[in-house]
Amino acid sequence: MKRRGFIAAAAATAASGFAAPARAQIFPGQPQYLQQLTIAVNVTLSGPLQKYGQEVVKGVQAAVDEQNRFNAPISHVWGLRQLDDRNDPALAGANANVAAADFSVIGMIGNLTAPMTLAALSRYANVGFAVIVPTVTADAVTRRGYHNVYRLPAKDSTAGRLFASAALEGKRGVNAIAVSFDGDYGSDVASGFVDRAKTEHHTAQSLLFPLRSTDPAAAARTVLDRSPNYIFLAGKTSEMGSIAQALRTAGYTGEFGASDGFYNSDTIATYSKALDGAYVASPMPPIDRVPSAVQLVTDFEREVSQITTQSAFGYAAAQLLIAAAQRGNATTRQSLLFSLQSAGTFTTLVGQFAFNISGDPLIPNIYLYTVSSDGFKFARPAIRTGFVF
Repeated sequence: MKRRGFIAAAAATAASGFAAPARAQIFPGQPQYLQQLTIAVNVTLSGPLQKYGQEVVKGVQAAVDEQNRFNAPISHVWGLRQLDDRNDPALAGANANVAAADFSVIGMIGNLTAPMTLAALSRYANVGFAVIVPTVTADAVTRRGYHNVYRLPAKDSTAGRLFASAALEGKRGVNAIAVSFDGDYGSDVASGFVDRAKTEHHTAQSLLFPLRSTDPAAAARTVLDRSPNYIFLAGKTSEMGSIAQALRTAGYTGEFGASDGFYNSDTIATYSKALDGAYVASPMPPIDRVPSAVQLVTDFEREVSQITTQSAFGYAAAQLLIAAAQRGNATTRQSLLFSLQSAGTFTTLVGQFAFNISGDPLIPNIYLYTVSSDGFKFARPAIRTGFVF
């Protein structure tokens, strides 16, 4: 799994004025006349990123099916409407209007990448949708001041701070370097890491390299000139894995840490030797160690075969909207948004969430995994809350 903005179904043809119809699943024992409330999912469902968008949709559909199967109230059932933004900023925004034309749609989940999410934010606000951002970690998403946006994973700068606090805990004499590229992901994570490391009295600095013109060997020499004994790779495996390898080749024997852009199969397949024993961050908890989710995980796996980060956070986003609607007895966009704005804590498959005024989690968290040739092994959460054992 590659991170597409964290980190990222059947394609809808919204660009031509069409969208996939809302889908609800009626189960035995449910009357056919129940009012339907619909969740719209605006993600990339075609092109190179379609796999990741489809995973989000699978997660949302599984949560909707679970609700309808076991917990549907007597007044309504839940449906899903999927919209394909085609990784096009104009279409990402236009899809908000498409969803708004369907009066059964009361909440939105989206988008898959930071550019698409940012392009759609003002449209979501204009049409009154509460929007749950399931996978995008860019700081800018909640920096713009919209009060209808709720993000599940920790934002990049917070993830960097959490990683530094957990990974450097108990260490002394650390000289840390955070390495990042000037692309769409990494620099905010690196800044957060360095800020927290300095707060905890470590020596730390960041190095920002140009993405398009950096030679891994030259970058390794630049890093090693500063004599670090801890190197934090704030970026993606596809962009920074070669730098980790070059650092080992150049003689670096210290520790590595890596952001959630490294939490994927390519890291294990290609760089497990260079990164052996390193901590890698992920917003994804080890869901097999979540006591409150045992039955949900069993039912979810029955529907999707393999649970991915995208499908798990899609599932959680739908859980959040459904729980908010039930808590506030909400059947309209306005009442659903009011329910979310009224605070409270919501328990989902991937964590317990309450939100600050910006829409970020009040208690954000990441989970640390160690790299080995056999795969990722869960080590610890950055903050021990009791959600996982």
